[in-house]
Amino acid sequence: MKYKSSVIIIFIILILFCMSYFIPNIKMKNSENRTYATFGMIFHPDPDSVVYHDSPVERLDAALSDQFAFRELIVNNYLSFMNSSESFTYKISRQFTNVSNEQYSLHSIGQYELIDDTEYLTIFPEVNKFDEKVLDKRKKQITYIHDKYNLNMYVYYVTQAYDTSWFDSYIGIKSADHYEEIKNILPNYIKTDYLVYEDLYDYMNIHYKTDHHWNHEGAKRGYESIYKMLSKDIDLGDMKSPKSLNKNSITYDYKYLGSYGQILGDLYKGGYDEFSFYEYDLPSRSTYIIDSNLKEIKATKIGLMDEYINGDIDKDIGKDHYINMYGTAKDESGNSYADTDYSFVIKNNNSNKENLLMISDSYGRAIRDVLASHFNTTVYIDYRVLNKVPIDYLIEKYNITTILMNSNKTMWGNNEYFFTFRGDE
Repeated sequence: MKYKSSVIIIFIILILFCMSYFIPNIKMKNSENRTYATFGMIFHPDPDSVVYHDSPVERLDAALSDQFAFRELIVNNYLSFMNSSESFTYKISRQFTNVSNEQYSLHSIGQYELIDDTEYLTIFPEVNKFDEKVLDKRKKQITYIHDKYNLNMYVYYVTQAYDTSWFDSYIGIKSADHYEEIKNILPNYIKTDYLVYEDLYDYMNIHYKTDHHWNHEGAKRGYESIYKMLSKDIDLGDMKSPKSLNKNSITYDYKYLGSYGQILGDLYKGGYDEFSFYEYDLPSRSTYIIDSNLKEIKATKIGLMDEYINGDIDKDIGKDHYINMYGTAKDESGNSYADTDYSFVIKNNNSNKENLLMISDSYGRAIRDVLASHFNTTVYIDYRVLNKVPIDYLIEKYNITTILMNSNKTMWGNNEYFFTFRGDE
């Protein structure tokens, strides 16, 4: 019966459409606001037209306004549904456009580049591929670890602006696709994913303009993408949502100038970034620092979130707040430890028996705590510490079941920081 009713409703709508199409002189109410928009304008809009709208849903609504007689009664019944579905419709419509073909220009400023007419800084896109010998050595080490310990292994590549093809027309040559290079050399049992931007505006929403890191929105997306990748194989419980957003630089009135901006100094006239971070509900945990003798030092905290929440921070313009807040640990005597020199351990009081070894560059700092909350034990090691701590020691001591390699090109293209093993000279 319900199918028969649906057919009748659809048939009536089609009849009304045909009437409005073949009888253009049907009188409409003033509230129906006839503007002579056409259905062809939905996917092929003319920006110069008086009926132009940015949103595909608004263009559809305008077309319906003209092409259906008595459309007000019909539209009012479904408009709320259409509005709630606008983001979905937008994504569908984008399938008819090739996002990768969007091109932007660069403007040199010191050793960096300004993107198009924005205040966002990047390095010049790379056109050279990774050294095959370096990638081959990485592959052999990863294969050895997997064969010996039979672990779940994952790679998440944090794409930068210079990793995209956005500037190929400007530079006159195809830029290197480092993610594809990494993916192609890895065995099939290693799952991979990467950070995807819809366009430049999406990039700007999740990235600092004066710094090479993702901002709080980018870190949130990275965590959620990694969670989805891992949770296909591992029971991680529910994905976490932030409980609050801390707009720290606004609350305590200080300026954040990232690494690019710091280096450029007076050459850069683009202003400052807002330093904000999401706060999540984390389980009760104990934290440790692994010293140079591979001994655990009890840490009172990993990350200085409490200090930032309370405003107990150095507001000097030269302070790199991303590195300072996320990358610092303290012991019971108040000594500080940077994650570029020491690896950290997080032990949660939960029932999950999975143990994670997270190998990362500085991007991992902002997602470390929330991702670790899904595991019993997490060992976090920056790639610059790999030559100080034997990887097999960490796997065996902490009964590692999962390895995540989360970074940009830094770890993969660097000829210095390979895994070390016990017995290596």
